[in-house]
Amino acid sequence: MQSEETWMELHVLHDHGWSIAALAREFGLDWRTARRYARAGKPPRYRPRTCPAELTAAQLAHIERRLAGCPNLRVTVLIRELAADYGYTGSYTSLRRRIVTLRPREDAEPVIRFETAPGVQTQGDWTDCGIWPLGQGSASLYAWVSILGYSRMPAIRFALDKTRPTTLRAIVRTIDDLGGATAEFLTDRDTALMAGSRADGSAILSFEWADVAANLGTRPRACRPYRAKTKGKVERLNRELKEDLLAWLSGQVLPTHPSVADYDAFADRWRNEVVAVRRHRTTKKIVGEAWAAEKPLLTPVSRRLLASVEGISALPSPASVGSRPRPINGEAVEVRPLAIYAELAR
Repeated sequence: MQSEETWMELHVLHDHGWSIAALAREFGLDWRTARRYARAGKPPRYRPRTCPAELTAAQLAHIERRLAGCPNLRVTVLIRELAADYGYTGSYTSLRRRIVTLRPREDAEPVIRFETAPGVQTQGDWTDCGIWPLGQGSASLYAWVSILGYSRMPAIRFALDKTRPTTLRAIVRTIDDLGGATAEFLTDRDTALMAGSRADGSAILSFEWADVAANLGTRPRACRPYRAKTKGKVERLNRELKEDLLAWLSGQVLPTHPSVADYDAFADRWRNEVVAVRRHRTTKKIVGEAWAAEKPLLTPVSRRLLASVEGISALPSPASVGSRPRPINGEAVEVRPLAIYAELAR
């Protein structure tokens, strides 16, 4: 539908001798549209929309009663009930437009922000970063993100997988990057950290994660299933990592054959140059200044734990299991062929 000004111009120019084809070219219109506007005595308008079918008092009361008990009730169910019991003869489309105005509005659940005191909580989670150059080729990168609940200072470590050993190694490294562990560490129910759940729904921690947490001096916690808002601080940081860090990283000059350590260095530079200097919109504090105030309350990571976590490796592949026995510390194991035991059994 063209504006009233366009109609006026077409109408006047046509009265001054402009052809329909010339008007269509000048205004970029189809010739039929140009002809209709040029010859119209008044601006063309849309036809009035048909009003929804009027409902009787009984029909309206039935709809309101049904929607009060079941707000998501389908219009097809209502029209079937109205036609069978209340003599409704209107169309489905007409009733659907009327139901839109009658259906109760669902109030969104208010966002509740849980603020923690300094040194109380750290939140952590994995996030997928896509495919990036690595070595002489490319690979899928994942980032483990830890964030202090009070100061909002993050620490990021990249990895090539999300296995249990890699997850534990990333947790220890990021906690060390943050300056130490808080009283508790909150995660989701990642299978790398959980061994299952009890009948009441509470999480069962893997013994490896429980041991690492004990050595860190933090209490591991798992949020309730399908309650991502429980750890909203790290969820928000994961979004920022994808929208800000990765966009910033795409503008940096990468090494010729970048490694995971190179990406870790870029992430550390980003958090110090971008995150630490800004004022957080919720806490109203400079992130770096709040982090400096929180650091003395953190439990430093022991050098022994850092050295031991570097030795955590992936589980052996099925092909390697049983190929040769694993020696115990201080014991030399001699590998003997089975034929020796066959001779001894004779």
